[in-house]
Parts: sequence; C-alpha cells; structure tokens
Amino acid sequence: MYKEFKTLNLPQIDQEILAFWDAQKIFDRSVEERPVENSYVFYEGPPSANGMPGIHHVMARTIKDIFCRYHTMAGQRVERKGGWDTHGLPIELSVEKELGITRDDIGKTISVAEYNRLCRETVMRYKDLWDDITRKMGYWVDLENPYITYTNDYIETCWWLLKRLFDKGLLYKGYTIQPFSPAAGTGLSSHELNQPGAYRDITDTSAVAQFRIKGAENEYFLAWTTTPWTLPSNTALAVGKHITYVKVRTFNRYTQEPVTVILAKDRMGAYFTEPKPGLKPEEVKAGNKPVPYLEIVEEISGAQLEGMEYEQLMPYVQPDGPAFRVLLGDFVSTEDGTGIVHIAPTFGADDFRVAKQYGIAALLVKDENGHPMPLVDRQGRFVKEVTDFAGRYVKDYGQEEERPVDVDIVIKLKEENKLFLSEKYLHPYPHCWRTEKPVLYYPLDSWFIRASALKERMFELNQTINWKPASTGEGRFGKWLENLQDWNLSRSRFWGTPLPIWRTKDGRQDKCIGSVAMLKEEIEKANAALGLAQVVPQDLHRPFIDEVVLVSDAGEPMHREPDLIDVWFDSGAMPYAQWHYPFENQDKFRQNYPADFIAKKGWTKPGAGSIPSMLSL
Repeated sequence: MYKEFKTLNLPQIDQEILAFWDAQKIFDRSVEERPVENSYVFYEGPPSANGMPGIHHVMARTIKDIFCRYHTMAGQRVERKGGWDTHGLPIELSVEKELGITRDDIGKTISVAEYNRLCRETVMRYKDLWDDITRKMGYWVDLENPYITYTNDYIETCWWLLKRLFDKGLLYKGYTIQPFSPAAGTGLSSHELNQPGAYRDITDTSAVAQFRIKGAENEYFLAWTTTPWTLPSNTALAVGKHITYVKVRTFNRYTQEPVTVILAKDRMGAYFTEPKPGLKPEEVKAGNKPVPYLEIVEEISGAQLEGMEYEQLMPYVQPDGPAFRVLLGDFVSTEDGTGIVHIAPTFGADDFRVAKQYGIAALLVKDENGHPMPLVDRQGRFVKEVTDFAGRYVKDYGQEEERPVDVDIVIKLKEENKLFLSEKYLHPYPHCWRTEKPVLYYPLDSWFIRASALKERMFELNQTINWKPASTGEGRFGKWLENLQDWNLSRSRFWGTPLPIWRTKDGRQDKCIGSVAMLKEEIEKANAALGLAQVVPQDLHRPFIDEVVLVSDAGEPMHREPDLIDVWFDSGAMPYAQWHYPFENQDKFRQNYPADFIAKKGWTKPGAGSIPSMLSL
C-alpha cells in the first residue's frame, strides 16, 4: 500500500510527491471534492513580490498550511486564494534607491507616470521565485487566480468601500497635528506608530528655557523640552490649574546673572538644593546638578498665572494674532520637567488643541506657492526665516554636521541668558517603521476615517477573535483599540490607490466616487457642463486619475484630492476586493465571508477588522 524506501533521499522524495500532486491535481481535488456548505474560510495575508522570499516566509506559510490541511482532512472545503500586496512605501523606496533619486525628484527629473510604471514592474519582479518556493515547500494556495492590489478591479472595490464610509459620515477632512515621516514624505496613522520597534530609545539634548515675564525685571517662567528645535515656534506656555507654583530667587548657572524663576513647587528638588540667603553668583556653577537658591519669594496657583504675558523667546517670525501668554492645560503634570509646558501649536497635538481653545496664533511662513507652513519644512529642515539655523535638519536624517541643531539652539539660548539648564535625556521617540527615521508631529490637511465613532463596537468584536497568542489581541491590539484615534487615511505619495474624492476650489462641495460606472457618469456630466472631452482612464492610478475634472451641482470644476490612501486600507479591503465585490462574485463573497482563519505576520492592522464593522453601522 505504501512505497518502500531503501534509502532516504529527501530531495528526490520531494520531487516525486510534487509530481504526483501535479499529475493528479490533488490540491484542486482537495477543494472541489468537498461541499461548499461545509467550508472553512481562510484569508491569505499576501506578501509583496518586490523582495526575495526568505526563511521567515517559509515558516509563516508552514503554519498557515498546517491549519488549512487539518481542516481539509476533517472533511471541510478550504479554498485558498493567493494574493500579492503591490502598493505602498516599500515599493516606492526600492525604486527611488535603484534610480538614485528622492521623493522631491518625482515630477521633476522623472514623471509620475514613468515612476509609477517602474513601481508596477518592480513589485512583481520576484514573482517567479515566490511561485517556485511556494510549490517546493508544498504550500497549497491558488497561484493561478490571485488577487493583485494594483488592478483596477481591486481599486474599484476600495473606492466602493470608501464611498460607503463617506455616505455614512465616517470620512472627513481635518487639519490636525499628525505623525509625519520626513524621510518618507508622508503622514502616518496611529497604528503605524503601534508597530513593534516604532519607539526607540534615543538621547536628546533637553533644555529648560527661561521665558522673560513681560513688565517684570529678571523674572522668568521655566519650561522644559526634549525638542529644543520647537522653541523658535513657541507661542504660549501651559500650566496646571490646581498645581502650586513658586517664585524662586537665584542666579543663572551659565551667566551668573540674578534671576527670579517660576516653576512647580513639586519640581523644586529637580533643580534646587537648599536655600542659602548669602548665596554668591559664583557658587551657582554650570553643570547638571541641582543648585542652591536665595529664597522662595511667593507661592502661586496655576489659576493665578493664567493670562500672564511673556516676551518671545526666539523672535525669528512674528505671529498673526494673540500669542505669548500663559494658558491652562489639562495635560500638564509634575511628573517631570518644571510643571510648565512650552507650547508650539504646529508641532504637538496638545499644543494645537489648547492654543486653538485660547485663540493663540501659530508661527507660520509662506511656502513657494503662497500657502502657510510651519518653521520646519516637510523634509525636516528649518525654513530660511529661521536665519541662524536655516536649512538645518531638526532630527537625525543621516546628515553630516558638527553638532545636532538642538545643541546649537541650546548654545544660543545660553549666550542670551535664556537657558536655565541643559542635559542629555534618554527617552523613547517614534520612528517611521519603513524608513527607520524619526517622525515629527506636524500640521497636516488629511482625510480621516472616523474610527473613534465605532471604537466600542470594534472592541466588542475583538473579544470574539481567537488570537494566537492571546496576549496579542488582549494586549497590544486590545490596548490600541481602547485608545483608538481617527484613522489618518491620507498619504502624500505616488504609487497606491488614489483617494476617490473630488472637491471644488473653495472646498465647500465634494463628491466621492464609488465605482468606475459612477466615474463615467460624472465625467459625462463634466464634459457637457465644461466643454471637455474626457474619458475614464484605462489606469486608475496617478497621474491619469489626477487629470480627470468633475463638475459640482452648481457648475463649478472639481479636482481630485491629490492624496493616496493608506496601503493598509488595501489590506483590510481584501475580504471584498479579492472577489471584486460587489461588482462581481456576490455569491462567492457571501460564501467566503467572514473568515474562520486569518494568518499574517503582524496582522495587527485596523483594516482586517475595522472596515467590516464600520460598514455594518
């Protein structure tokens, strides 16, 4: 009954078994000979074929195969549709590296069309090797009819899903502070900062800056920051309403000048030792240790400090509105720092929120197109208006320089009697999980999915998932859901699914396109109203889709919002888009939704669970 082997030649046995499987169509039969009504639904988390397969892929696929074969042997029908993940930053960065260009060159030295053509070619470069190792390892999956995320059909389903969200009021545009990767040139979503290794311990130069109180002589607020590069953008200080603050007479350790400084009483021990009424200036020496002080002049509540004004710390750019005042912030604590938080509205979510609440202006300049922008550009460099540090990178992006810009800012403050203390500070800092370079919190005009509106429902659904290991669902993913923020969907890139939203110039009217048929209908309306001769592009990617002009109900031209969507929306759309649902295969989709088994390395992305739950609202 069983073949006898005199010697054990494993490679030969492999070849014989593979040949038998091919000749007898064993995989096909293992599916077709089992009833549809007894299915075990498997979702393949697809690889990207722009890189070589590795041993970790073999290990992951072995685990997938074990589950699928077990249920096949138990008599269930286990269809296994393969797929290719073809959009996103890894492909773009690979092409840029090969061409020796950066994101800024795209559209200048190379057209967007040519760039995207190269991305399309690159993404399937190693498909033959992937197919070969898939067969050799005996991984059963349908390689003949895979879903491919760059196809028009897949994109159309993504558009349909986005239109559903748009119609439910779950898709909106907002101007907020978001994680931004200068190295990648695009915003990131909160779940990307939730990736393992996104936060890395780095040593920064911290600064306790002296903000001179307006109308007082040698009196200062002390505010601590681990990002001195944000100090040129300061327009406010925040204190805690119920925190007790003290006025302390002492000397500046760098200049020996007499100063009276205000900080939280609970933070005295971090900066001062004992009172010494006869203290001499030379006894307060530079260094990182606490120093003596002359006396505590007064105790004040945070509420009493509200509204006080101070002089601008680094006057490179003037605000267009009220600024340089003390505000009350519910985020202020005495766990570290001075109990006073420096506020730069362009570089922090809390900063932005409290400044907006009080009507405090941000410091902005005009870009080359006349649009307002922060004092740091999207490459992570100071703008020319910050004259002392113009063109300098604010974080480590691989540049060669004598000292980090933070150090030079601290030196400048020290020379101007505006620095109370500086020391090295080890702390976790977010990095882009693709480029491994530091992230900035940056003001972005982005499109968001209102995920927070369905936080409770998604948390409930997460409890029904049998996570392996359980700690993933209960811990990292569960905690992320508990603190869920709206999903920043926008990506300022070139190779990916275009955001299907067209807007009038004033932003008052917009249309979300949910299908190719709807696009065709809207193009015909625009052609009639605007005297154009447009057709639906054969390729729905940029730049072709960017050229399509639609028309509003009032007869105004509408242009597509230039962003792409987060590539993880592509991944989360797979249950629908792999079948080009709802435009085709409606019965097939119903037979294969929801999944019994999802397996993917790091499948802790919102798409797989959140898109279906949002659509069921």
